[in-house]
Amino acid sequence: MRLSYRRELREAHRHGTRDTMGPVNESEDSHDTSTAPGAPNIPGAPSTPSTPISADLGTAVATLARFLDRQPLTAAIAALEHQLQGADAQHAADTAAAGGVDADLLVSALTTRENLGRLNDLIHATGIMLALPFILDEGEKVTNRPSLGAGNDPSRPYDLETDQRVAEFKLSRWRGADAARKRQTFKDLVMLAADQSGRQADLYVVGPEPARFLRSSASTAAWALDRSPGARRTFQSVFGSLDVPVHEFTATHAHHVRVTDLCDILPPAVTDLLR
Repeated sequence: MRLSYRRELREAHRHGTRDTMGPVNESEDSHDTSTAPGAPNIPGAPSTPSTPISADLGTAVATLARFLDRQPLTAAIAALEHQLQGADAQHAADTAAAGGVDADLLVSALTTRENLGRLNDLIHATGIMLALPFILDEGEKVTNRPSLGAGNDPSRPYDLETDQRVAEFKLSRWRGADAARKRQTFKDLVMLAADQSGRQADLYVVGPEPARFLRSSASTAAWALDRSPGARRTFQSVFGSLDVPVHEFTATHAHHVRVTDLCDILPPAVTDLLR
């Protein structure tokens, strides 16, 4: 009796050599490279002959680029989701093949993520470096090693410290589902407002949405800082109750913090992508 379709699928993945119709000769099994008869043609399943998959970064990026050239990633994933509704195993395999989804694509994505997983750090660092010549005033000097990578440490509480200012940089573009970005932006505002050195405090953002949120949101500081225990403690120590609305805090305790759109500073080639 024939093995179930699902079991054939597993056998094809595990061995890629085994005839699931009858007894197996183990010595032949170690050399036979044929796909199990009747098994689905699965992208990435062993084939004849097996094609090695490259993990070279350049090749991986090129593979991802070819996939993304078909259509935007969000649209591609949505299309696959619709096509998989009601699918059986064979239809799932056919959908993957038609959509260009195979083992090479996954290896390429994993390779790219492994090598470029800190891409946000590169964006953050490059944005600050490009902005510095335009924001530093005459005679102003950087006094502390800047925090170019995303995130700060206790020895570097701000992205930038000079003899005249403290500054934070947020290079994320807001897209409409921005709760995490709102929290991070408010946290940076709080930490800048809490600085007591007498230096100018600057918050650099992308687009008009962050400033609009800070100046109009009725959400409370308690909500905005609920995932930042260190900032909560600083807030309560310096400013008091967390029940104050974001817009009220911005207009009072943080009124001296300048919020500046980096699109007015960075080169046009960059701001065209950020807008």
